[in-house]
Amino acid sequence: MQKRVIFIGASGAGKTTLIRALQGLREAVKTQALTFEDGFIDIPGEYMDIRRLNHAVITTAMDAHAIFVVQDSTCSKPTTPPGFCTMFNIPVYGVISKIDSPYSDVEKAREYLKMCGVKGKFFPVSAITGEGVEKIKALVESNASFIKAN
Repeated sequence: MQKRVIFIGASGAGKTTLIRALQGLREAVKTQALTFEDGFIDIPGEYMDIRRLNHAVITTAMDAHAIFVVQDSTCSKPTTPPGFCTMFNIPVYGVISKIDSPYSDVEKAREYLKMCGVKGKFFPVSAITGEGVEKIKALVESNASFIKAN
């Protein structure tokens, strides 16, 4: 079975934009449904926004090798419930998105990610400028055995 990485976070956090940047694509799209593409699992933000849908994230994460929790650095609240990520026995990384914004607060975003249970590495990124994207790409590619491009 092909293993994948999953990106979770609230609507508008930048999950799909980041995945597309990792794939070398630029056009923006809104994720309407759970998608599996090129080793990436992209979940609509509503699955995190609407708590009764959180079970779908948990179930889908069972097919993942690693989890990337995306926290919008301009957001004034956590995008993932407290302690949510502590239930997983795979690596969980924090992604701090939109660091190019003048309203970005990287430290607050890092604290929100810690609250949700991220204990792994933190990656401040801007999918727009490309800052930090290569570090995530290198991490994913270093574990290429679980990522297989279609």
